[in-house]
Amino acid sequence: MPRKRWGLETSASWFLLVAALDAVFTYIALRLSAVSQGSVRIVESNPIAAWVISEYGYQGMFVFKLLMSVLVVVIATVIDWYRPWVARALLWGGTLVIGAVVVHTVRLMLAHRV
Repeated sequence: MPRKRWGLETSASWFLLVAALDAVFTYIALRLSAVSQGSVRIVESNPIAAWVISEYGYQGMFVFKLLMSVLVVVIATVIDWYRPWVARALLWGGTLVIGAVVVHTVRLMLAHRV
């Protein structure tokens, strides 16, 4: 009997890749901004993520972002049992939103020469 294909491999892979890029570029922007002598300082705008960074540092930020990304994939997997197109839309929508955040972070770093 053939095994049912999961169906979310592509969308989940792109989502996790963009989420990893978000974590990396956030780390780079925050670290470079903290050590630069410029007048502009880049800060985390998500209050929950900012709290995690203040309490647990950058390692805590990576764990927080990883756990949130895995939670979204788990939720999409559960949704996939009942409404596969909704699960894919959730992951692709999340990919687009996080991708926009990555682009914004890169633009901030370039604009302020961080």
